[in-house]
Amino acid sequence: MQSPSLLFPAQAELTTVGLMGAGSSSNTSASEAEEQAKLAEAMANPLSYLWMIFIQNDTSWWDGDILGRLNKGRRRQNTTLIMPVLSFQLTEEWKTIFRPVIPINSFNTLGNLNVSAGSPSGVTGVDFESETGLGDMVLWTAFSNKYEPPYVFGFGSTMMLDTASDEQLGTGKWSAGPMGMAMYIGEKWIIGGIAQHWWSFAGDNSMKINTSLGPLEVDRPDVNLTDLQYIIRYRLTPTTNIGAAPNIRYNWETDQLDLPIGIGGDTLIKIGQVPVKIGAEIHHYVERNENFGPEWMLRIFFVPIIPAPEWSRKPLF
Repeated sequence: MQSPSLLFPAQAELTTVGLMGAGSSSNTSASEAEEQAKLAEAMANPLSYLWMIFIQNDTSWWDGDILGRLNKGRRRQNTTLIMPVLSFQLTEEWKTIFRPVIPINSFNTLGNLNVSAGSPSGVTGVDFESETGLGDMVLWTAFSNKYEPPYVFGFGSTMMLDTASDEQLGTGKWSAGPMGMAMYIGEKWIIGGIAQHWWSFAGDNSMKINTSLGPLEVDRPDVNLTDLQYIIRYRLTPTTNIGAAPNIRYNWETDQLDLPIGIGGDTLIKIGQVPVKIGAEIHHYVERNENFGPEWMLRIFFVPIIPAPEWSRKPLF
């Protein structure tokens, strides 16, 4: 088990000063830098002992042939994700990581379809409206044995809940499936991935769209979706990285692949006495839905560490 002092580098510094005297400021600085480096390595490990709150904002720009035919410009979509990461030591050998993902979506949704009933019939225009609210929450739980860096592994289950506050902000389905992760955390490179897959098992079969001819019921597709977040980071210093962690998605219902590549950076700072990782990435989609899909994404994240209770680091069973 890691030392609890890693959660509070300032506390470790004060203890060192008290033991070594006022003349040890350089040694204290070195000790704090070492603690910061250990903390940064633990934050890079999704299966570490830490408790954290990921606050991530993704702004994406969508375009496609459909918008061109309707004389509409590029659409901007925004999602803020709140993701607590909570570690529990189940037994001497096994731990579990519980990670709820709470999305706040701000989307350009369909306000109205202008439909022609003449010949030829079809959609002649579309009106978008901005809608902000809760999206579909995701809950995943990973289990891991006593793996230590550089190689760590975990597996478990994931659920996507029908929690959207508006039917156009979510799938309208309850979905579940497996998840797994594997990471290499080396001296200079951090490489790995987190994979999830969802199949829908309940939910709405249709949704209502407003049109110029009145409300229209349209089918909701089933969820059969794979999400792979690949992680590639290079350590410039023990606390600062360059790299990216984009999300590849494949929709098996539509045979559609969204494949982004990206670059960015992150570093560990302290706000008061709280260690915080901050970073930003830019992603470009080299493969997407040409009819309507994301072209670019800007991701900004802010990850404070919260004090993990002592009982969470002791075996529960």
